[in-house]
Amino acid sequence: MSRALVTTFLVVLLAAGCGDAAPAEPLAASAGLERSAPNHEAPVSQLVVGFNQAGFDLWRRQPVAENLVFSPMSIGHALLMARGAADEATGTAVDTALMLPSGRGAHEAWNWIDQRWNAGTQDEPTLRIADRIWPRRGLAPDQEWVDLLTAEHGVTIQPLDFAGDAAGSRETINDWVSEQTNELIPELLPEGFIDANTALVLTDAVYFEARWERVFGKYGPEPGEFTRLDDSKVTVDFMVGLEMGQFPHGRGERFDFIQLPYQGGQFSMSLIVPDEGQFAHVRSQLDQYILDFIDENGRTGALELYVPRWATTTSLDLMSWLRDIGAAPGSYPGISPDAFLDAAVHGADIVVDEQGTVAAAATGFGFPESGPPEPEMTIRADRPFLYVIRDHGSGMVLFAGQVTDPSL
Repeated sequence: MSRALVTTFLVVLLAAGCGDAAPAEPLAASAGLERSAPNHEAPVSQLVVGFNQAGFDLWRRQPVAENLVFSPMSIGHALLMARGAADEATGTAVDTALMLPSGRGAHEAWNWIDQRWNAGTQDEPTLRIADRIWPRRGLAPDQEWVDLLTAEHGVTIQPLDFAGDAAGSRETINDWVSEQTNELIPELLPEGFIDANTALVLTDAVYFEARWERVFGKYGPEPGEFTRLDDSKVTVDFMVGLEMGQFPHGRGERFDFIQLPYQGGQFSMSLIVPDEGQFAHVRSQLDQYILDFIDENGRTGALELYVPRWATTTSLDLMSWLRDIGAAPGSYPGISPDAFLDAAVHGADIVVDEQGTVAAAATGFGFPESGPPEPEMTIRADRPFLYVIRDHGSGMVLFAGQVTDPSL
């Protein structure tokens, strides 16, 4: 029974214009531009810590008592790509929030990570990352930004006719996302998400398929009670692992932990179980330090593990967080001179069982161009009117007249 972890990240850039759909292809100046070779001196650790810490910050903003699943990596990666189109002030805010390395270093770090994953030779796990921008035909985003996405992120390009065929454009993007995620996310964009103002959509899809290194099932499942935060109880089936003592586990401050590896050992799930009554406290303290503590303090030995299967679906509005970190409304002249961020949503789904993990996530950023302010009044010349043409320097009236019937 295969299991997959899928993350899809969407950035939507809104402006005016239209264009017919075309096959994926480089924009003119990116034609023939090859993916940059990995820079082994790239600041990878700094990028990883920044993405993680930003994810923990967002996590702490979510309701304590509700199930939650989201993808810090996808959110961080999309912000990194959008940051390349930002002005200095907005870019500095994103750099600070994500603790990004300076200059091109952050993009080189992502390229190193991405190509390292792509170089894997094992059949399991499977990890694939695909990125594409969907501009309206005729849109000319900053070519240096496009080249950066091509060289360091492997982005492909497919123009779409957003103004002339919004529904068809939405279907095209949804079909692509569905294909990249093995149909786990069949309809990323809801109806009405694309309209005549859409200028560019940027999508990032991550597909991860793996089984546990040691699957559950030999001893279970075993029914038992799960105590909720309000002390009410519910009966669930627990997956039972009695031969997992070789995996790192131990005690932290007010919590137990175990690291459950997937086949191949490159990826694992860190399971953190707070003590009774300590869930909110541990969640509030969760950060990179705790991850480092788990990595450094796990031990082996006899262990009994009981964990329920679970399935969670989450929808998040990211705008409050993005405003707080300075990424919104911001300014993104690399997209168009007046582009700013005014909408951002994230949805995710996860299923965990005896065999492994299936998860999917999708995020949308909306960048409209600034337009005229809401009118305080409306003047409609739909009845007889007067006009005066003057020289403003002297006040001299050059022409004057009136219109009582514009059809004559």
